[in-house]
Amino acid sequence: MFCIAAFLVFAVLAIFSASFRPLAAKAWHCVLRRVTFRPCDISFSEEMKGKLVGKLVFTHPRLARFLNTWIDWLSFAFVALSIWSLLYVANAGLNLWVYDTCDPRSAESCSLSGEACGIDQASLGLFQAIEEHRLGEWAIDPFVRFGETISRIPDRLKAWEAKEYLGPTATFYRPLDESKPYALEVIDPGCKFCKKLTKNMKDAGAMDEINVSYLLYPIPKSGTGGYKFPHSLLMASYIEATKRVPLTSDDTSVAADWQLLGKIFAEPEGNDVDLQTKFNIGITRADAERMLRTLLREIGYSPAEIERIAALAASVEVQESLAAQRMIVEERIRTIKIPTLLFQGRRYDRVIDTKKVQSLL
Repeated sequence: MFCIAAFLVFAVLAIFSASFRPLAAKAWHCVLRRVTFRPCDISFSEEMKGKLVGKLVFTHPRLARFLNTWIDWLSFAFVALSIWSLLYVANAGLNLWVYDTCDPRSAESCSLSGEACGIDQASLGLFQAIEEHRLGEWAIDPFVRFGETISRIPDRLKAWEAKEYLGPTATFYRPLDESKPYALEVIDPGCKFCKKLTKNMKDAGAMDEINVSYLLYPIPKSGTGGYKFPHSLLMASYIEATKRVPLTSDDTSVAADWQLLGKIFAEPEGNDVDLQTKFNIGITRADAERMLRTLLREIGYSPAEIERIAALAASVEVQESLAAQRMIVEERIRTIKIPTLLFQGRRYDRVIDTKKVQSLL
């Protein structure tokens, strides 16, 4: 075990200094013989121990005796920690490639995962073995996570056709044109990064040049029965209900539900707080409903139409539609963070900037 530890040390040092390369070569020769169950034909281990202990025996005799007694066990611990660290880094790298985040359980904690709102994995039923066997979490956790990552490699390699994942009540920013390509966003009305992606899509001209649709996915909060953003479900319900009540006096070609979503995602004027933040920072449900009714009135709905939309928002019909969209997100797209964008056969689980969107058009 000592020669393996020595090889790990000298292999790294040899990168920076040629003087360590002969020692690294000797250590590697010893390692090759050890892993093939043969004894070392050189006394490399004893040679290195002698050099190390010999330098300490006169200056630090106690330390020299300690190393002479325990050096093999210390080498074993060093090699074990090195292998564990290597596997941990490899797993994080694989996660980054597959999920676009180094920690799929907490996407927002990984600085490399880009701009996205993480989804609590327990709410998706992932890593369920850990949740059901808490006493064995330390042992189960790495294997379950690694197995889940491996199972999703096909998702990373497949061609994602946005048209195949449209919701049952899909609408498009502009009237549908079958000759144009499709793009699909997975969004939570309360997620600031969903707002940013939608803005980038508009700034790039994608909304006018292609068929852009969306899936509403209020991010669930596991263990509470609630949602990550307090009024996400309410906003999603009103947006979904708006699809069922056409505007009678609409002077734009933008679908009414997209107009409502645009109002929620709008940038504030002056130093005012943006509307999305107001929904997220603790207003009551009654206040949130009043705000949504005001937005519907600004779009052009009559009082009677607004009442109809409010009734539909609480209906079984709308909730079933949202549940169907959630099923697509969790079981078919299987995203772990949003916004997710499907476009040109690629899947992006983060905000992509305006230039990137333009390059895809």
